[in-house]
Amino acid sequence: MPHPGIMMKGGLAGRVSSLDNQPASGVNSSQTVARNSFWYGLELLFGVVGAFFTSVVVANVIGPERLATFSYVFWLTNITTAAGSFGMPVTIKKYMAEYLSRGEPDVAHAIYNAALKVQLAIAAAITVAALVLVLGWGDKGSRVISVLLVMSIAPRMIGLVASNANNAAEALRRNTVPSLIGAAFNIVFTLFSLWVGWGLVGVATGYAGGATLEAVLKLIGVRKMLSPIPVGKISPELKKRMYAYSGQGLALLVLNMVVWDKSDIAVLRFMNHDPRQITFFSIAFNISERLLMIPTAFGGSLNVTIMAQYGRGEERLRNLTITGAKYAFLLAVPLLVGVASISGPLVSLLYNEKYQAMIPVLEIAAGLAISKAMMYPPSALLQATENQGFLIWVGCVCGALDIGLDFLLTPAHGAAGAALANGLAQTAATIAIWMRVRHVFHTDLRLAEFGRIALSGAAMAAVVVPVGRLIPGHAGLAAAILCGALVWCGMLRITGALDKADRERFGHLSRTLPGSMQPLFTRLVGWLAA
Repeated sequence: MPHPGIMMKGGLAGRVSSLDNQPASGVNSSQTVARNSFWYGLELLFGVVGAFFTSVVVANVIGPERLATFSYVFWLTNITTAAGSFGMPVTIKKYMAEYLSRGEPDVAHAIYNAALKVQLAIAAAITVAALVLVLGWGDKGSRVISVLLVMSIAPRMIGLVASNANNAAEALRRNTVPSLIGAAFNIVFTLFSLWVGWGLVGVATGYAGGATLEAVLKLIGVRKMLSPIPVGKISPELKKRMYAYSGQGLALLVLNMVVWDKSDIAVLRFMNHDPRQITFFSIAFNISERLLMIPTAFGGSLNVTIMAQYGRGEERLRNLTITGAKYAFLLAVPLLVGVASISGPLVSLLYNEKYQAMIPVLEIAAGLAISKAMMYPPSALLQATENQGFLIWVGCVCGALDIGLDFLLTPAHGAAGAALANGLAQTAATIAIWMRVRHVFHTDLRLAEFGRIALSGAAMAAVVVPVGRLIPGHAGLAAAILCGALVWCGMLRITGALDKADRERFGHLSRTLPGSMQPLFTRLVGWLAA
Protein backbone atom coordinates (compact mmCIF):
# COMPACT_ATOMS: atom_id res chain seq x y z
CA MET A 1 0.00 0.00 0.00
CA PRO A 2 1.19 3.57 -0.65
CA HIS A 3 2.59 5.57 2.22
CA PRO A 4 -0.22 7.53 3.95
CA GLY A 5 1.55 10.85 3.47
CA ILE A 6 1.29 10.51 -0.30
CA MET A 7 -2.48 10.65 -0.24
CA MET A 8 -2.36 14.24 0.98
CA LYS A 9 -0.87 15.52 -2.24
CA GLY A 10 -1.84 15.63 -5.92
CA GLY A 11 0.43 14.63 -8.77
CA LEU A 12 2.24 11.48 -7.72
CA ALA A 13 -0.45 10.66 -5.17
CA GLY A 14 -3.03 10.50 -7.90
CA ARG A 15 -0.68 8.41 -10.00
CA VAL A 16 -0.09 5.84 -7.25
CA SER A 17 -3.62 5.64 -5.88
CA SER A 18 -5.16 5.39 -9.34
CA LEU A 19 -2.85 2.53 -10.20
CA ASP A 20 -3.95 0.66 -7.11
CA ASN A 21 -7.61 0.95 -8.07
CA GLN A 22 -7.83 1.33 -11.82
CA PRO A 23 -9.04 -1.59 -13.89
CA ALA A 24 -6.80 -2.98 -16.55
CA SER A 25 -8.68 -1.45 -19.40
CA GLY A 26 -7.46 -0.02 -22.63
CA VAL A 27 -9.60 3.06 -22.04
CA ASN A 28 -7.49 4.19 -19.09
CA SER A 29 -4.31 3.64 -21.07
CA SER A 30 -5.74 5.63 -23.98
CA GLN A 31 -6.70 8.48 -21.68
CA THR A 32 -3.24 8.53 -20.11
CA VAL A 33 -1.50 8.48 -23.48
CA ALA A 34 -3.82 11.21 -24.79
CA ARG A 35 -3.23 13.44 -21.76
CA ASN A 36 0.53 12.98 -21.81
CA SER A 37 0.61 13.42 -25.59
CA PHE A 38 -1.01 16.82 -25.12
CA TRP A 39 1.58 18.02 -22.62
CA TYR A 40 4.51 16.47 -24.44
CA GLY A 41 3.17 17.79 -27.74
CA LEU A 42 2.79 21.30 -26.33
CA GLU A 43 6.38 21.22 -25.14
CA LEU A 44 7.65 19.93 -28.47
CA LEU A 45 5.49 22.28 -30.53
CA PHE A 46 6.93 25.31 -28.81
CA GLY A 47 10.43 23.88 -29.02
CA VAL A 48 10.10 22.87 -32.67
CA VAL A 49 8.62 26.17 -33.86
CA GLY A 50 10.93 28.32 -31.75
CA ALA A 51 14.09 26.37 -32.50
CA PHE A 52 13.27 26.16 -36.20
CA PHE A 53 12.65 29.90 -36.48
CA THR A 54 15.82 30.67 -34.53
CA SER A 55 17.94 28.26 -36.57
CA VAL A 56 16.76 29.85 -39.82
CA VAL A 57 17.73 33.31 -38.54
CA VAL A 58 21.11 32.05 -37.29
CA ALA A 59 21.86 30.27 -40.58
CA ASN A 60 21.10 33.33 -42.67
CA VAL A 61 23.05 35.72 -40.42
CA ILE A 62 26.10 33.53 -39.80
CA GLY A 63 26.43 31.78 -43.18
CA PRO A 64 27.18 28.13 -44.01
CA GLU A 65 30.98 28.41 -43.73
CA ARG A 66 31.15 29.90 -40.20
CA LEU A 67 28.28 27.75 -38.99
CA ALA A 68 30.14 24.53 -39.84
CA THR A 69 32.53 24.73 -36.85
CA PHE A 70 29.72 25.56 -34.46
CA SER A 71 27.66 22.61 -35.73
CA TYR A 72 30.60 20.26 -35.24
CA VAL A 73 31.31 21.38 -31.64
CA PHE A 74 27.60 21.31 -30.82
CA TRP A 75 27.39 17.74 -32.09
CA LEU A 76 30.37 16.73 -29.91
CA THR A 77 28.72 18.14 -26.78
CA ASN A 78 25.51 16.27 -27.63
CA ILE A 79 27.42 13.00 -27.84
CA THR A 80 29.23 13.72 -24.59
CA THR A 81 25.98 14.52 -22.80
CA ALA A 82 24.24 11.33 -23.91
CA ALA A 83 27.17 8.96 -23.51
CA GLY A 84 28.22 10.53 -20.21
CA SER A 85 24.85 9.71 -18.68
CA PHE A 86 25.86 6.02 -18.66
CA GLY A 87 22.29 4.95 -19.38
CA MET A 88 21.13 6.49 -16.10
CA PRO A 89 18.04 8.38 -17.41
CA VAL A 90 16.43 5.34 -19.07
CA THR A 91 17.22 3.28 -15.97
CA ILE A 92 15.40 5.79 -13.78
CA LYS A 93 12.36 5.76 -16.05
CA LYS A 94 12.27 1.98 -16.18
CA TYR A 95 12.64 1.20 -12.48
CA MET A 96 10.87 4.18 -10.96
CA ALA A 97 7.87 3.41 -13.17
CA GLU A 98 8.01 -0.26 -12.16
CA TYR A 99 8.02 0.43 -8.43
CA LEU A 100 5.42 3.17 -8.62
CA SER A 101 3.20 0.72 -10.47
CA ARG A 102 3.78 -1.84 -7.71
CA GLY A 103 2.71 0.65 -5.03
CA GLU A 104 6.21 1.09 -3.56
CA PRO A 105 6.92 4.82 -4.03
CA ASP A 106 9.52 4.82 -1.23
CA VAL A 107 11.73 2.53 -3.34
CA ALA A 108 11.11 4.76 -6.36
CA HIS A 109 12.26 7.75 -4.28
CA ALA A 110 15.43 5.89 -3.32
CA ILE A 111 16.10 5.05 -6.98
CA TYR A 112 15.81 8.73 -7.90
CA ASN A 113 18.16 9.89 -5.12
CA ALA A 114 20.79 7.30 -5.96
CA ALA A 115 20.68 8.05 -9.68
CA LEU A 116 20.84 11.80 -9.11
CA LYS A 117 23.97 11.48 -6.95
CA VAL A 118 25.69 9.35 -9.57
CA GLN A 119 24.67 11.71 -12.36
CA LEU A 120 25.96 14.77 -10.46
CA ALA A 121 29.37 13.16 -10.00
CA ILE A 122 29.58 12.03 -13.62
CA ALA A 123 28.46 15.44 -14.92
CA ALA A 124 31.09 17.26 -12.88
CA ALA A 125 33.87 14.93 -14.03
CA ILE A 126 32.91 15.10 -17.70
CA THR A 127 32.57 18.88 -17.66
CA VAL A 128 36.03 19.34 -16.12
CA ALA A 129 37.59 16.89 -18.59
CA ALA A 130 35.89 18.59 -21.55
CA LEU A 131 37.06 22.03 -20.40
CA VAL A 132 40.65 20.78 -20.14
CA LEU A 133 40.47 19.39 -23.68
CA VAL A 134 38.93 22.57 -25.09
CA LEU A 135 41.35 24.94 -23.36
CA GLY A 136 44.39 22.79 -24.05
CA TRP A 137 43.82 21.49 -27.55
CA GLY A 138 40.72 23.18 -28.93
CA ASP A 139 40.61 25.52 -31.90
CA LYS A 140 41.66 28.95 -30.60
CA GLY A 141 39.29 30.74 -32.93
CA SER A 142 36.26 29.00 -31.44
CA ARG A 143 37.50 28.47 -27.88
CA VAL A 144 34.96 30.77 -26.20
CA ILE A 145 32.09 29.17 -28.09
CA SER A 146 33.37 25.69 -27.20
CA VAL A 147 33.66 26.55 -23.50
CA LEU A 148 30.09 27.87 -23.42
CA LEU A 149 28.74 24.75 -25.11
CA VAL A 150 30.72 22.55 -22.72
CA MET A 151 29.15 24.39 -19.79
CA SER A 152 25.75 23.21 -21.01
CA ILE A 153 26.71 19.53 -20.59
CA ALA A 154 26.20 19.32 -16.81
CA PRO A 155 22.72 20.91 -16.61
CA ARG A 156 21.54 18.83 -19.55
CA MET A 157 22.75 15.60 -17.94
CA ILE A 158 21.19 16.46 -14.59
CA GLY A 159 17.98 17.67 -16.20
CA LEU A 160 17.60 14.26 -17.86
CA VAL A 161 17.34 12.63 -14.43
CA ALA A 162 14.52 14.95 -13.37
CA SER A 163 12.74 14.58 -16.71
CA ASN A 164 12.69 10.82 -16.50
CA ALA A 165 11.48 10.88 -12.89
CA ASN A 166 8.45 12.82 -14.14
CA ASN A 167 8.12 10.38 -17.04
CA ALA A 168 8.11 7.45 -14.62
CA ALA A 169 5.24 9.07 -12.70
CA GLU A 170 3.42 9.66 -16.02
CA ALA A 171 3.41 13.36 -15.09
CA LEU A 172 4.69 14.86 -18.33
CA ARG A 173 3.02 18.16 -17.44
CA ARG A 174 5.80 18.71 -14.90
CA ASN A 175 8.35 18.67 -17.73
CA THR A 176 6.45 21.00 -20.01
CA VAL A 177 6.58 24.30 -18.11
CA PRO A 178 10.35 24.20 -17.34
CA SER A 179 11.06 23.23 -20.95
CA LEU A 180 8.96 26.12 -22.27
CA ILE A 181 10.71 28.59 -19.97
CA GLY A 182 14.17 27.32 -20.91
CA ALA A 183 13.34 27.35 -24.62
CA ALA A 184 11.90 30.87 -24.39
CA PHE A 185 15.07 32.12 -22.71
CA ASN A 186 17.22 30.48 -25.37
CA ILE A 187 15.20 31.94 -28.25
CA VAL A 188 14.98 35.47 -26.86
CA PHE A 189 18.64 35.63 -25.86
CA THR A 190 19.79 34.20 -29.21
CA LEU A 191 17.79 36.70 -31.25
CA PHE A 192 18.95 39.56 -29.03
CA SER A 193 22.57 38.43 -29.42
CA LEU A 194 22.31 38.41 -33.20
CA TRP A 195 20.68 41.85 -33.12
CA VAL A 196 23.50 43.41 -31.07
CA GLY A 197 26.22 41.58 -33.00
CA TRP A 198 27.43 39.01 -30.46
CA GLY A 199 27.30 36.30 -33.12
CA LEU A 200 27.88 32.66 -32.21
CA VAL A 201 29.11 33.56 -28.73
CA GLY A 202 25.65 34.88 -27.95
CA VAL A 203 24.02 31.82 -29.54
CA ALA A 204 26.10 29.48 -27.35
CA THR A 205 25.36 31.57 -24.24
CA GLY A 206 21.64 31.44 -24.89
CA TYR A 207 21.75 27.68 -25.31
CA ALA A 208 23.74 27.08 -22.10
CA GLY A 209 21.57 29.50 -20.11
CA GLY A 210 18.32 27.93 -21.31
CA ALA A 211 19.56 24.42 -20.46
CA THR A 212 20.58 25.51 -16.96
CA LEU A 213 17.27 27.25 -16.25
CA GLU A 214 15.28 24.24 -17.46
CA ALA A 215 17.29 21.78 -15.34
CA VAL A 216 16.92 23.86 -12.15
CA LEU A 217 13.15 24.18 -12.56
CA LYS A 218 12.72 20.45 -13.22
CA LEU A 219 14.78 19.52 -10.16
CA ILE A 220 12.64 21.79 -8.01
CA GLY A 221 9.47 20.22 -9.41
CA VAL A 222 10.62 16.64 -8.75
CA ARG A 223 11.72 17.54 -5.23
CA LYS A 224 8.27 18.94 -4.53
CA MET A 225 6.62 15.83 -6.00
CA LEU A 226 8.70 13.41 -3.91
CA SER A 227 8.93 15.43 -0.68
CA PRO A 228 6.02 13.71 1.15
CA ILE A 229 7.39 10.25 0.34
CA PRO A 230 9.90 8.55 2.66
CA VAL A 231 13.11 7.24 1.14
CA GLY A 232 13.13 3.45 1.00
CA LYS A 233 15.95 1.01 0.41
CA ILE A 234 17.28 -0.47 -2.82
CA SER A 235 17.73 -4.21 -2.44
CA PRO A 236 20.93 -5.87 -3.67
CA GLU A 237 18.93 -7.73 -6.31
CA LEU A 238 17.39 -4.50 -7.61
CA LYS A 239 20.75 -2.76 -7.57
CA LYS A 240 22.19 -5.59 -9.68
CA ARG A 241 19.33 -5.29 -12.17
CA MET A 242 19.77 -1.53 -12.37
CA TYR A 243 23.51 -1.77 -13.06
CA ALA A 244 22.97 -4.35 -15.77
CA TYR A 245 20.16 -2.35 -17.37
CA SER A 246 22.19 0.85 -17.16
CA GLY A 247 25.13 -0.79 -18.89
CA GLN A 248 22.92 -2.01 -21.69
CA GLY A 249 21.33 1.43 -21.88
CA LEU A 250 24.76 3.04 -22.25
CA ALA A 251 25.71 0.66 -25.04
CA LEU A 252 22.39 1.34 -26.74
CA LEU A 253 22.84 5.11 -26.43
CA VAL A 254 26.32 5.03 -27.93
CA LEU A 255 25.16 2.85 -30.80
CA ASN A 256 22.10 5.02 -31.40
CA MET A 257 24.33 8.07 -31.60
CA VAL A 258 26.41 6.35 -34.26
CA VAL A 259 23.35 5.50 -36.33
CA TRP A 260 20.98 8.39 -35.59
CA ASP A 261 22.63 11.43 -34.04
CA LYS A 262 24.50 12.96 -36.94
CA SER A 263 27.64 10.88 -36.44
CA ASP A 264 27.94 11.18 -40.22
CA ILE A 265 29.31 14.67 -39.53
CA ALA A 266 32.60 13.18 -38.32
CA VAL A 267 33.10 11.22 -41.56
CA LEU A 268 31.88 14.16 -43.62
CA ARG A 269 34.39 16.46 -41.94
CA PHE A 270 37.35 14.27 -42.94
CA MET A 271 36.13 12.81 -46.24
CA ASN A 272 34.83 15.99 -47.87
CA HIS A 273 36.78 19.25 -47.91
CA ASP A 274 33.81 21.56 -48.41
CA PRO A 275 32.85 22.87 -44.91
CA ARG A 276 29.42 23.90 -46.19
CA GLN A 277 28.47 20.23 -46.48
CA ILE A 278 28.51 19.92 -42.67
CA THR A 279 26.11 22.85 -42.42
CA PHE A 280 23.82 21.50 -45.14
CA PHE A 281 23.64 18.07 -43.52
CA SER A 282 23.14 19.51 -40.02
CA ILE A 283 20.29 21.80 -41.07
CA ALA A 284 18.51 19.14 -43.16
CA PHE A 285 18.92 16.59 -40.39
CA ASN A 286 17.65 19.04 -37.77
CA ILE A 287 14.59 19.95 -39.84
CA SER A 288 13.72 16.26 -40.16
CA GLU A 289 14.32 15.69 -36.45
CA ARG A 290 12.08 18.59 -35.48
CA LEU A 291 9.32 17.31 -37.70
CA LEU A 292 9.78 13.90 -36.11
CA MET A 293 9.16 15.49 -32.71
CA ILE A 294 5.46 15.71 -33.56
CA PRO A 295 4.93 11.93 -33.90
CA THR A 296 7.48 11.61 -31.10
CA ALA A 297 5.06 13.48 -28.84
CA PHE A 298 2.74 10.50 -29.10
CA GLY A 299 5.55 7.96 -29.12
CA GLY A 300 7.20 9.51 -26.07
CA SER A 301 4.02 9.44 -23.99
CA LEU A 302 3.36 5.91 -25.21
CA ASN A 303 6.86 4.92 -24.07
CA VAL A 304 6.05 6.23 -20.60
CA THR A 305 2.79 4.28 -20.47
CA ILE A 306 4.43 1.07 -21.71
CA MET A 307 7.01 1.35 -18.93
CA ALA A 308 4.28 1.98 -16.36
CA GLN A 309 2.11 -0.90 -17.64
CA TYR A 310 4.95 -3.44 -17.56
CA GLY A 311 3.80 -6.47 -15.61
CA ARG A 312 0.09 -5.83 -16.23
CA GLY A 313 -0.23 -8.16 -19.17
CA GLU A 314 1.78 -8.75 -22.30
CA GLU A 315 -1.29 -8.47 -24.53
CA ARG A 316 -1.85 -4.86 -23.43
CA LEU A 317 1.76 -3.98 -24.20
CA ARG A 318 1.50 -5.51 -27.68
CA ASN A 319 -1.69 -3.62 -28.47
CA LEU A 320 -0.23 -0.34 -27.21
CA THR A 321 2.86 -0.87 -29.36
CA ILE A 322 1.00 -1.53 -32.62
CA THR A 323 -1.50 1.26 -32.05
CA GLY A 324 1.25 3.71 -31.12
CA ALA A 325 3.22 2.84 -34.24
CA LYS A 326 0.13 3.37 -36.38
CA TYR A 327 -0.43 6.87 -35.00
CA ALA A 328 3.26 7.73 -35.25
CA PHE A 329 3.12 6.68 -38.92
CA LEU A 330 -0.12 8.63 -39.40
CA LEU A 331 1.61 11.81 -38.19
CA ALA A 332 5.02 11.24 -39.78
CA VAL A 333 3.90 10.50 -43.34
CA PRO A 334 2.17 13.82 -44.18
CA LEU A 335 4.85 15.86 -42.42
CA LEU A 336 7.97 14.22 -43.80
CA VAL A 337 6.66 13.27 -47.25
CA GLY A 338 5.19 16.75 -47.49
CA VAL A 339 8.48 18.49 -46.66
CA ALA A 340 10.42 16.23 -49.02
CA SER A 341 7.95 17.13 -51.78
CA ILE A 342 8.21 20.92 -51.26
CA SER A 343 11.88 21.10 -50.25
CA GLY A 344 12.81 23.27 -53.26
CA PRO A 345 10.42 26.18 -52.68
CA LEU A 346 10.74 25.75 -48.90
CA VAL A 347 14.52 26.22 -48.89
CA SER A 348 14.22 29.15 -51.28
CA LEU A 349 11.72 30.79 -48.95
CA LEU A 350 13.59 30.27 -45.69
CA TYR A 351 17.25 30.58 -46.69
CA ASN A 352 19.35 32.78 -48.94
CA GLU A 353 20.95 31.71 -52.21
CA LYS A 354 23.96 30.16 -50.44
CA TYR A 355 21.76 27.28 -49.28
CA GLN A 356 20.30 26.14 -52.62
CA ALA A 357 22.61 23.12 -52.65
CA MET A 358 20.83 21.90 -49.51
CA ILE A 359 17.60 21.08 -51.40
CA PRO A 360 18.44 17.46 -52.40
CA VAL A 361 19.87 16.85 -48.91
CA LEU A 362 16.56 17.85 -47.33
CA GLU A 363 14.61 15.69 -49.79
CA ILE A 364 16.61 12.61 -48.83
CA ALA A 365 16.75 13.32 -45.08
CA ALA A 366 13.02 14.01 -44.74
CA GLY A 367 11.86 11.14 -46.92
CA LEU A 368 13.96 8.49 -45.17
CA ALA A 369 13.28 9.81 -41.65
CA ILE A 370 9.80 8.24 -41.67
CA SER A 371 11.29 4.92 -40.62
CA LYS A 372 12.69 6.49 -37.45
CA ALA A 373 9.19 7.48 -36.32
CA MET A 374 8.27 3.80 -36.55
CA MET A 375 11.15 2.74 -34.34
CA TYR A 376 10.12 4.25 -31.00
CA PRO A 377 7.11 2.03 -30.10
CA PRO A 378 8.76 -1.38 -30.69
CA SER A 379 11.98 -0.18 -29.04
CA ALA A 380 9.97 0.85 -25.97
CA LEU A 381 8.37 -2.61 -25.85
CA LEU A 382 11.75 -4.35 -26.02
CA GLN A 383 13.20 -2.05 -23.36
CA ALA A 384 10.22 -2.46 -21.02
CA THR A 385 10.52 -6.25 -21.23
CA GLU A 386 14.31 -6.07 -20.72
CA ASN A 387 15.10 -7.22 -24.26
CA GLN A 388 17.66 -4.50 -24.91
CA GLY A 389 20.25 -7.01 -26.07
CA PHE A 390 18.71 -7.24 -29.53
CA LEU A 391 18.59 -3.44 -29.82
CA ILE A 392 22.32 -3.35 -29.09
CA TRP A 393 22.99 -5.98 -31.75
CA VAL A 394 20.93 -4.07 -34.30
CA GLY A 395 22.75 -0.88 -33.38
CA CYS A 396 26.13 -2.53 -34.03
CA VAL A 397 25.13 -3.88 -37.43
CA CYS A 398 23.35 -0.74 -38.62
CA GLY A 399 26.07 1.49 -37.20
CA ALA A 400 28.61 -0.38 -39.32
CA LEU A 401 26.28 -0.04 -42.31
CA ASP A 402 25.93 3.71 -41.75
CA ILE A 403 29.66 4.34 -41.42
CA GLY A 404 30.48 2.12 -44.38
CA LEU A 405 28.01 3.98 -46.58
CA ASP A 406 29.38 7.29 -45.32
CA PHE A 407 32.89 6.40 -46.48
CA LEU A 408 31.48 5.24 -49.79
CA LEU A 409 29.15 8.17 -50.53
CA THR A 410 30.39 11.35 -48.81
CA PRO A 411 33.61 11.95 -50.79
CA ALA A 412 31.68 12.46 -54.03
CA HIS A 413 28.19 13.38 -52.82
CA GLY A 414 28.88 15.28 -49.61
CA ALA A 415 25.85 16.01 -47.42
CA ALA A 416 23.46 14.19 -49.76
CA GLY A 417 25.54 11.02 -49.41
CA ALA A 418 25.60 11.35 -45.61
CA ALA A 419 21.81 11.82 -45.53
CA LEU A 420 21.33 8.73 -47.72
CA ALA A 421 23.67 6.64 -45.56
CA ASN A 422 21.94 7.68 -42.35
CA GLY A 423 18.45 7.13 -43.75
CA LEU A 424 19.19 3.68 -45.13
CA ALA A 425 20.69 2.61 -41.79
CA GLN A 426 17.56 3.89 -40.01
CA THR A 427 15.32 1.93 -42.33
CA ALA A 428 17.31 -1.28 -41.93
CA ALA A 429 17.24 -1.00 -38.13
CA THR A 430 13.49 -0.31 -38.05
CA ILE A 431 12.72 -3.36 -40.19
CA ALA A 432 14.92 -5.57 -38.02
CA ILE A 433 13.35 -4.36 -34.77
CA TRP A 434 9.81 -4.95 -36.02
CA MET A 435 10.73 -8.44 -37.21
CA ARG A 436 12.09 -9.17 -33.74
CA VAL A 437 8.90 -7.94 -32.06
CA ARG A 438 6.81 -10.11 -34.37
CA HIS A 439 8.95 -13.15 -33.63
CA VAL A 440 9.22 -12.74 -29.84
CA PHE A 441 5.68 -11.57 -29.07
CA HIS A 442 3.83 -13.33 -31.95
CA THR A 443 2.22 -10.02 -32.81
CA ASP A 444 -0.06 -9.29 -35.73
CA LEU A 445 1.56 -6.18 -37.23
CA ARG A 446 -1.69 -5.15 -38.98
CA LEU A 447 0.21 -4.24 -42.14
CA ALA A 448 -2.99 -3.48 -44.07
CA GLU A 449 -3.64 -0.49 -41.81
CA PHE A 450 -0.15 0.86 -42.41
CA GLY A 451 -0.54 0.21 -46.13
CA ARG A 452 -3.62 2.44 -46.31
CA ILE A 453 -1.71 5.28 -44.66
CA ALA A 454 1.25 4.78 -47.01
CA LEU A 455 -1.05 4.84 -50.03
CA SER A 456 -2.55 8.13 -48.81
CA GLY A 457 0.94 9.60 -48.49
CA ALA A 458 1.94 8.46 -51.98
CA ALA A 459 -1.17 10.07 -53.46
CA MET A 460 -0.42 13.29 -51.61
CA ALA A 461 3.15 13.40 -52.95
CA ALA A 462 1.93 12.71 -56.48
CA VAL A 463 -0.13 15.91 -56.29
CA VAL A 464 2.20 18.14 -54.26
CA VAL A 465 5.34 17.72 -56.41
CA PRO A 466 3.86 18.87 -59.75
CA VAL A 467 1.87 21.70 -58.12
CA GLY A 468 5.04 23.05 -56.49
CA ARG A 469 6.90 22.92 -59.79
CA LEU A 470 4.15 24.36 -62.00
CA ILE A 471 3.38 27.37 -59.82
CA PRO A 472 6.48 29.47 -59.11
CA GLY A 473 7.42 31.29 -55.90
CA HIS A 474 5.56 31.56 -52.63
CA ALA A 475 2.20 31.04 -54.33
CA GLY A 476 3.33 27.61 -55.51
CA LEU A 477 4.45 26.67 -52.00
CA ALA A 478 1.11 27.71 -50.50
CA ALA A 479 -0.85 25.92 -53.24
CA ALA A 480 1.20 22.74 -52.80
CA ILE A 481 0.60 22.70 -49.03
CA LEU A 482 -3.14 23.29 -49.44
CA CYS A 483 -3.53 20.64 -52.14
CA GLY A 484 -1.47 18.19 -50.12
CA ALA A 485 -3.64 18.65 -47.01
CA LEU A 486 -6.85 18.16 -49.00
CA VAL A 487 -5.58 15.06 -50.81
CA TRP A 488 -4.22 13.59 -47.58
CA CYS A 489 -7.51 13.95 -45.71
CA GLY A 490 -9.53 12.73 -48.68
CA MET A 491 -7.37 9.64 -49.12
CA LEU A 492 -7.58 8.76 -45.43
CA ARG A 493 -11.36 8.67 -45.76
CA ILE A 494 -11.38 6.84 -49.10
CA THR A 495 -8.93 4.15 -47.98
CA GLY A 496 -10.58 3.72 -44.57
CA ALA A 497 -7.26 4.23 -42.78
CA LEU A 498 -9.08 5.17 -39.54
CA ASP A 499 -11.86 3.12 -37.94
CA LYS A 500 -14.27 3.25 -35.01
CA ALA A 501 -11.60 2.36 -32.46
CA ASP A 502 -9.45 5.24 -33.72
CA ARG A 503 -12.40 7.60 -33.42
CA GLU A 504 -12.86 6.59 -29.77
CA ARG A 505 -9.17 7.02 -28.98
CA PHE A 506 -9.05 10.46 -30.58
CA GLY A 507 -12.12 11.30 -28.51
CA HIS A 508 -9.95 11.02 -25.40
CA LEU A 509 -7.44 13.38 -26.98
CA SER A 510 -10.13 15.92 -27.87
CA ARG A 511 -10.95 16.37 -24.19
CA THR A 512 -7.45 17.75 -23.60
CA LEU A 513 -7.99 20.54 -26.15
CA PRO A 514 -9.47 23.98 -25.41
CA GLY A 515 -13.28 23.91 -25.35
CA SER A 516 -13.67 25.96 -28.53
CA MET A 517 -11.56 23.49 -30.50
CA GLN A 518 -13.21 20.28 -29.31
CA PRO A 519 -16.29 20.33 -31.60
CA LEU A 520 -14.23 21.05 -34.72
CA PHE A 521 -11.71 18.33 -33.87
CA THR A 522 -14.49 15.84 -33.11
CA ARG A 523 -16.25 16.54 -36.43
CA LEU A 524 -13.00 16.18 -38.36
CA VAL A 525 -12.17 12.86 -36.73
CA GLY A 526 -15.76 11.67 -37.27
CA TRP A 527 -15.51 12.48 -40.97
CA LEU A 528 -12.08 10.88 -41.42
CA ALA A 529 -13.04 7.75 -39.50
CA ALA A 530 -16.48 7.34 -41.02
